Amino acid sequence: MSQAAISGLPNDTVVNATALVTPSGGRQQPPATPWRTVASRRALIELMDVDLDLGDGLRLRTLAAADAAVLAEATSGEPEASLWGPHPVGPYTLRDAQVALASWDPAAGGQFCLGIMAGPRLLGAVGLMPDRPGSIELAYWVRPEERGNGLGSRAVRAATRWAHQGLAAPRIWLEIEPGNQPSLRLARRAGYRFEQRIPQHCRDWASDDAERDTWHDCLIWVHTTDSPPGS
Repeated sequence: MSQAAISGLPNDTVVNATALVTPSGGRQQPPATPWRTVASRRALIELMDVDLDLGDGLRLRTLAAADAAVLAEATSGEPEASLWGPHPVGPYTLRDAQVALASWDPAAGGQFCLGIMAGPRLLGAVGLMPDRPGSIELAYWVRPEERGNGLGSRAVRAATRWAHQGLAAPRIWLEIEPGNQPSLRLARRAGYRFEQRIPQHCRDWASDDAERDTWHDCLIWVHTTDSPPGS
């Protein structure tokens, strides 16, 4: 659900970072209590129980362990290595989905994932990964047949606005592979601006061993509380 897109994806694939998978090997884990304004774990869990109206019968809500079968179905048509994790293959088994959602459990007090829902059907996801107080990395993924219709940018705008207001986070940021034009267009539409290019920052997952793996450059795009609204 966040992070730069996997290298080698076709030009019409919109993927950003780690949106639905288990982070491992080279990625720093989020702190256990990222928002200092939250007084307790219970309050944090309540804060992360998100359910936003995207219009047209779509909702953006927190994904939980009970959504494993929904997640497995959503990735069943994914032909590319567009999800990050220990094995960056497209489709998830039910077990893959269970492991992924466990790593995005809001009760852990760190990262969590919002699903783009059309009734019971999962169309995509937005992941939020706090890296330090006031700063959150955002990631996104849209199932293949739903790409190209503005769904991703609509969800990213809503999640970004909610993170600024609901979590009082002044800085939201993306990691995008330089060649991923759909993700770059989405970032612009959602009101993000380019900040910097970090050499050899994002993992390719060509090897399970982080020390032996290859890495590529990532572009950092940011949205702050004073950023203009997206188009």
